[in-house]
Amino acid sequence: MPNIYELTTEFVSIYDALIASADDETGEVSVDLVAALNDVQMKFEEKAIATAVVYRMIDEESKRAEAAIKRLTAYKKRLDTERDRVKNTLSDACIATGTEKLRGIYASISFRRSEQTVIDNVDALPAEFVKQKVEYQPDKTAIKEAIKGGRDVPGAHLETVNNIQIK
Repeated sequence: MPNIYELTTEFVSIYDALIASADDETGEVSVDLVAALNDVQMKFEEKAIATAVVYRMIDEESKRAEAAIKRLTAYKKRLDTERDRVKNTLSDACIATGTEKLRGIYASISFRRSEQTVIDNVDALPAEFVKQKVEYQPDKTAIKEAIKGGRDVPGAHLETVNNIQIK
């Protein structure tokens, strides 16, 4: 069976031919063209209904996909929250027991020391230590380097922290 585009073109072509074949005085038209137009119209209506069914099926599948995305997004958020809770609990427990390194078959735990730039007062930072984007944000890397180089940066200081690593 021809597709919807072919049927549309055929319908319009036959209709135009039918109109062009009409007698100017009596308005009579070709019976063969009327029969052909009725035949094409029935095929068109059948194809149009079938196409509408396909549309509805795709639309329903799209809605199911959207619902699945929302459900999976919420599920990922819950997993991330639970993952962070477990990591923090493990970190707190290891710190409380003085455990700095554990090695197992399926997981290893270790702490590494790092320095973290803490901004006490963003407004007190010199302009050279502030990255300008859409929002006002301190340049923690430049502040860290300046403080390590012996410079006093008002509004910021360095702290040594332990970060847990789970591999």
